[in-house]
Amino acid sequence: MATTTVATKKRRAWTTSVFIKQLMAISGFVFVFFLLFHSYGNLKMFLGEQVYNDYAHWLHEEAFVPIFPHGGFIWVFRAAMALMLIIHLYAAAYTWLRSRRARSTRYVVVKSVSDSYAARTMRMTGVLLILGIVFHLLHFTTASLPRQLANFGSETTAPYSRMIAAFQSPWLVLFYAVFVGAACFHVSHGFWSMFQSLGWVRPATRKPLVVLSGLVGVIIFVMFLAPPAAIATGIIH
Repeated sequence: MATTTVATKKRRAWTTSVFIKQLMAISGFVFVFFLLFHSYGNLKMFLGEQVYNDYAHWLHEEAFVPIFPHGGFIWVFRAAMALMLIIHLYAAAYTWLRSRRARSTRYVVVKSVSDSYAARTMRMTGVLLILGIVFHLLHFTTASLPRQLANFGSETTAPYSRMIAAFQSPWLVLFYAVFVGAACFHVSHGFWSMFQSLGWVRPATRKPLVVLSGLVGVIIFVMFLAPPAAIATGIIH
């Protein structure tokens, strides 16, 4: 009987809202780290064509050789990111459905206006992020978009050349500004929610963590938009 009770408690622990929120927080932190690394790598555009192309080649072919075979790390990394995305989406869907069921019962938990606004905007920016990620992968990773939309053809294979060609279009610069802006809003609020989910928010730490969350979002936005803006204005060519 005692063994059954312990097993039941363990099963329930995997489906509690606290555990699900922790899953979302941890997977979200992985994405924040990825965005910081990715945006930092894009800044190598300012160091010239050879440096940027060499960096892209290292990342796709030479990273962590001989621990991984040539070109192996990027596929392991992509698989890990796909897993983190599935976990994050599952946690978000579970939390949303649980909240919706709670609102349909007699015992409604009253939330603040700011909490409701944050939840709605997180869902909206989350959808924008999914659409933006799909577009970004088709644009730069697979080069599958029509030339009129991508601003370059599939024959343009060098990463530096693709970046230069793409951001000659003001519409693409604007699209990526909106996409990155949504990502940074999502990251900023998500970073704060992560601290809450992990139990790190205290009266003494609340203000510094709010500032840190906003700062992370601003840093990612500036680093991501710097190369497109520099290309569009002719600083990088």
